[in-house]
Amino acid sequence: MNFQKWDIGGKLIFIAACAAFVSLFFDWVDIGFASQNGFGQGAVFFFLLFLYPLIVVIREQRLNKLLGYILAAAGVIFSIIYISSKSVDFLGSSVNAAGSGPYVFIVACILLAVGIFKRVR
Repeated sequence: MNFQKWDIGGKLIFIAACAAFVSLFFDWVDIGFASQNGFGQGAVFFFLLFLYPLIVVIREQRLNKLLGYILAAAGVIFSIIYISSKSVDFLGSSVNAAGSGPYVFIVACILLAVGIFKRVR
C-alpha cells in the first residue's frame, strides 16, 4: 500500500472513507440537552458501504465502478432517510433532531462517487 503511487481517484476514495469514519464520532442526534454519536445510533452499518471501494483501493485491484456508484448513491439515500426520520413535530412546529454527522456522511458519499469517477482502474 503506497499512497503516493495511487491515482487521484484512489486517494479520493481513501479520504472519503476516512471522512465517513470520522463522521461516526460526530453527533448524529442532537436535541440540545442530549446527543448521540454515530456509534450509538447504529450508523456503523452505513460505513459498511465504504468497505468494498476502500478494500479494492488498498489492495490496488480493479474497481467495479457500477457497484461503487450504487454504494455511494445508497449512502446518500440512506442518510437522507435517516435525517428525515429525525424530524418530529414539537408544539406545532417541525423540529429536526439530526446532528452534523449524517451531513458529513453525505459529503463523504459524494466524495466517494467523485473518487470512483476519477479512478483509472
